[in-house]
Amino acid sequence: MEERVTFIVMGITGDLAKRKLLPAIYNLVLRKKIENFAVVGVSRSENSMKSVIGDAKKFVKESDQEIWDEIERRSKYIQIDFDDSEGYKVFGKNCLEIEEKFKLSGKRIFYLATLPEHFPSIVKNLKNLKMSSAKGNWPKLVFEKPFGHDLSSARDLNETILSLFKEKQIYRIDHYLGKELVANISLLRFTNRVFEPLWCRDHIENIQIILNEDLTVGSRGEFYDKYGVLRDMVQSHMFQLLSLIAMESPEKFEGESVRDKKLEVFKSLKIEDVLLGQYDSYKLEKGVAQNSTTPTFAVLKAVVNTPRWKGVPFFLKTGKALGETKAVIYVKFKEVNCSLSKTRPSDTDYLIINLKTNEGIALEVNTKIPGKNEVEPVKLDFRIKNKYGPNTPEAYESLIEEIIAENQYSFVRNDSIEYCWKVLEPWMKMEQPVYKYKKDSNGPKELSKWNDKNKVRWRS
Repeated sequence: MEERVTFIVMGITGDLAKRKLLPAIYNLVLRKKIENFAVVGVSRSENSMKSVIGDAKKFVKESDQEIWDEIERRSKYIQIDFDDSEGYKVFGKNCLEIEEKFKLSGKRIFYLATLPEHFPSIVKNLKNLKMSSAKGNWPKLVFEKPFGHDLSSARDLNETILSLFKEKQIYRIDHYLGKELVANISLLRFTNRVFEPLWCRDHIENIQIILNEDLTVGSRGEFYDKYGVLRDMVQSHMFQLLSLIAMESPEKFEGESVRDKKLEVFKSLKIEDVLLGQYDSYKLEKGVAQNSTTPTFAVLKAVVNTPRWKGVPFFLKTGKALGETKAVIYVKFKEVNCSLSKTRPSDTDYLIINLKTNEGIALEVNTKIPGKNEVEPVKLDFRIKNKYGPNTPEAYESLIEEIIAENQYSFVRNDSIEYCWKVLEPWMKMEQPVYKYKKDSNGPKELSKWNDKNKVRWRS
């Protein structure tokens, strides 16, 4: 990659920059994917790049100090208030100085790793700088989720951004879309004849998407209490995964073609039932209101009203403080008529896509037990690390590479964001119970009745 790029990280002292962005830049330098670059760290607090990089090192195993030294040499820290237009003049002057020092081309990536309420002010102030003038589809503006708080705020934010910059310059990140196995979902479907003819209502009984975490909200209590699980996980990660499973084949595996097909899914998506929960010690978390009814757990039944998927339920489950961390998609195939019905397993075939720990794809099929006239399920198992080694690129590395390459395939378009909010908003506004559940459990005890009503048996 020969581009000369300036990474401008707004909110450089935050958790995201230290845990994800700087380690991603480190790994791109290590892999020689970027060589001519600069990093401008921007924050409201007094600090230094030396200190910030020192914090980021903790999140890279067995790192090379020479690479961190090179990143620090090519970095500059700037303290400004995100709402202070005068401060941006100083910021712009400093950016130009470091670009001149390293003979960079003026291709800039503005990464807004800040709270969402700062997005409009930052965008307006950046537009007033000469350094944000468009050169082709540069500069790039990168936004982290959540993108809005509801449909109205998402529309307002989109209108503000698109009045100042082009959609081709905007990259709305959902980091799940940068995961290797997520990028593999569409290719698995459309490049394998064994799956594509079966990928429909005639052969699939249901789809289960499970994104569970064993961690509590921790230090994110104040932020999380404003959003909750529906806004934090369902509207973004879970709907994006659902769209990749359900979309029709795009003409090309490129940004607009794929995003058009995903939009078709969102336009056909309907939520039929929801159950919400809150872990029992949630209100004791720092920053959480004492009377909070913010859900930390959700299960949903959704349908996609297209000829391919009519009648096939999509079950979504996600939550905090559960018994295990898990990010898995289960495609459950329908039963077959078989004379061995008395000896075959009670369950059917599954395609299992593991997105987090031990990333890989497994096909669970029934096979005969040696020496017996019985069958049992066995897994045909592929693990990424076994085939390609343990050092495959992390999600943020892949996403940054795609931004530099101007590929919007793995990023969320404005209309899709708004349709996702539109689908979910009636359930966010509806008054419904939020059931308590114990930490390290599988969710509220009321989940059992909900499962029975919706005829779902969650795959463990």
